[in-house]
Amino acid sequence: MKVIRKSDMLRNSQEGHLRAERDFLVASENSRWVVPLISAFQDNNNLYLVMEYMVGGDFLGLLLREDILDENVAKWYLAEMILCIEEAHKMNWIHRDVKPDNFLITSSGHLKISDFGLAFDGHWAHNQTYYNEQRYGLLRNLDLHIKGDVQDVEEEKSRQDARKILEPVNGGGAARGRYQTRQDSGNGPIIDWLNREQRREFAKSVVGTSQYMAPEVIRGESYDGRCDWWSIGIILYECLYGCTPFFCDNRQATKARILDHTRWLRFPPEQRYARPNIDRVPLMPVSRNAIDLMMRLLDERQDRLSAKRYRENDWVLRDKAAGARRNRNINTTGHIVYPNDAEDIKSHPFFRNIQWSQLHQTRPPFVPRVHGGQPITKYFDDEAEIMSASDHLDSSSYEAVGELLVSNLAGRVGENETTPLVQPAARQKSIAKPAQALFAKSLQEMKRRKREKKRPRDKLLRDPEVGRTVLEIRKKGAFVGYTYRRPRFSLQDLEDKIAITRPHITRAGVVAASA
Repeated sequence: MKVIRKSDMLRNSQEGHLRAERDFLVASENSRWVVPLISAFQDNNNLYLVMEYMVGGDFLGLLLREDILDENVAKWYLAEMILCIEEAHKMNWIHRDVKPDNFLITSSGHLKISDFGLAFDGHWAHNQTYYNEQRYGLLRNLDLHIKGDVQDVEEEKSRQDARKILEPVNGGGAARGRYQTRQDSGNGPIIDWLNREQRREFAKSVVGTSQYMAPEVIRGESYDGRCDWWSIGIILYECLYGCTPFFCDNRQATKARILDHTRWLRFPPEQRYARPNIDRVPLMPVSRNAIDLMMRLLDERQDRLSAKRYRENDWVLRDKAAGARRNRNINTTGHIVYPNDAEDIKSHPFFRNIQWSQLHQTRPPFVPRVHGGQPITKYFDDEAEIMSASDHLDSSSYEAVGELLVSNLAGRVGENETTPLVQPAARQKSIAKPAQALFAKSLQEMKRRKREKKRPRDKLLRDPEVGRTVLEIRKKGAFVGYTYRRPRFSLQDLEDKIAITRPHITRAGVVAASA
């Protein structure tokens, strides 16, 4: 169960994001690739999202245990991640925070995507600007003035001093019309007008996790669903090499390397090992097809491997940047995301042996096992415990991984040709650092860091006279309609029950995991 504290979210002006996450989960109730929402409810202090329990933990935990994956294992997981993201894109949403932590492992070993707190679909109800305009528009109409905190008072005084200087120059009209309410020339219900006129064509907020952010997001440019495919390229690199390709000790340096990705993207030729601190299993070199896929995903938006229909967005954004006035027709109107936009990625030679339509019925490389006396949260331990505990490396859980390793060591053909030697001049220092040590260090620093009380983003909440009252009113009314209860029998439940009876998925590993 995800518990969200209302006061924290309201102080950070996150109403739009919270509404977006809840609405997406409700809309995806019949999805195979999204963690199912059981119910959503609230009390005066918190919001609650009850999700289906994923016993296998998150994919990051699996990476920490293995450190580096065999290429065929990485291929299988990446294929399921692509289907997860494609599912969100079919529903007209961009995830915007694609990373290993947000893929959870079911009891049968398959992946589902989670955490849609930063998801974007362009709807006005998920845009924080809408809430702010409504609130401050009401204040203007009622001629109410809010001072805010001490910093607000000082800033307002500075603005007034600046106006006094500008008024003689501008004929006394410097401040005139600043808060005029925009009038709607159209007729009809306000909801229809909002749905028609207030849908955003592109995302622009700089959000996400720095190591997985696409360059167009970091630059603050308008962007679309292609940002999620960049993140997939980062995850593939992390699976094959043990760390992200542009990692630095601080976020700004990481972002700088991402912006200069053509210089910093390197593919080390050294011998790779899975579980280097335990079994030290040697792995085959990364294939040319895998490197080609990563290079085509980790490219600028206009050249990135994805649906060709996104080129229409490039034309729209180019025209906007040039100040051109574009025609209102389907050929020149951009789209946040296109359905089935992974077709070109799925047809890449790296995925030559993947049966996409039957992937959910295949046997996963890893099936979680929870034996008698073990806690059901054993795959959700802290990162430091995961990396130091050998009891989590249940040999029966990794039975399929062993089979893949044997087949790989027997030889590769076709798409498994090894990569030529890469020039190591610009290779980053982080390659040599064990990924698990970095994660453990970061986690310890986060736990030691004291929680600081942040300044509310909203001036109304910063005001010492009305701030507390406004907060209590919003806690009661800002999330009306949040409650949801999943139907007792969903389409996906029926499909899963039917799938259980199919012979090719009733193998010992899956049966034991679901027992």
